[in-house]
Amino acid sequence: MSDPVVLPKFELPGEKPHWAVRAAWISTGVLVLAIVGLGAVIMHRHSLEVEAHVKREEAIARVKAEADAKVAAAAAAAKAVREAELADKRAKEAEAAAAKAAALAAAGGDPDASDADAKAKAAKTAHRSHSGHGGKGSKTAAKASSGKDTGGGATGGAMKDNSTSLKGKSAKSDPIDDMLKKMK
Repeated sequence: MSDPVVLPKFELPGEKPHWAVRAAWISTGVLVLAIVGLGAVIMHRHSLEVEAHVKREEAIARVKAEADAKVAAAAAAAKAVREAELADKRAKEAEAAAAKAAALAAAGGDPDASDADAKAKAAKTAHRSHSGHGGKGSKTAAKASSGKDTGGGATGGAMKDNSTSLKGKSAKSDPIDDMLKKMK
């Protein structure tokens, strides 16, 4: 037996990790908490912006609706006034026509009073349309009602028929040509 063998002392770490590993874990945790907190703040701010935008859009829509209602009310009032004036004018015209018919009946000895009403209605020659043109008919309608055609169009000159100018004469008639002939 020779010399005793001397073993070196090994210091095995206990259950605790090294201080550098603990520092890395702590810094990672702090970084994760900061990112989560920043995300929460951004989401909250975004939701506030969305709510403000929705409120602003609702306020704009409410103001537009109020303005549209005011415009509609003003238009309805103007229309009512215009129709009342038109009704008054028609009533005055009817009274004048009735007075004229009564005067003609008294002077002419016309015993038929219903004929006087028919004459009063016939005295109204212009029908007022609701299209905004004041009851004026078109030139073609006036020509059709008067029975005379001067051959003039909207420009006042004679219209040239160019429907067959590029085509040769054919035995078949074109439907467009037929429609143009009917319109003349």
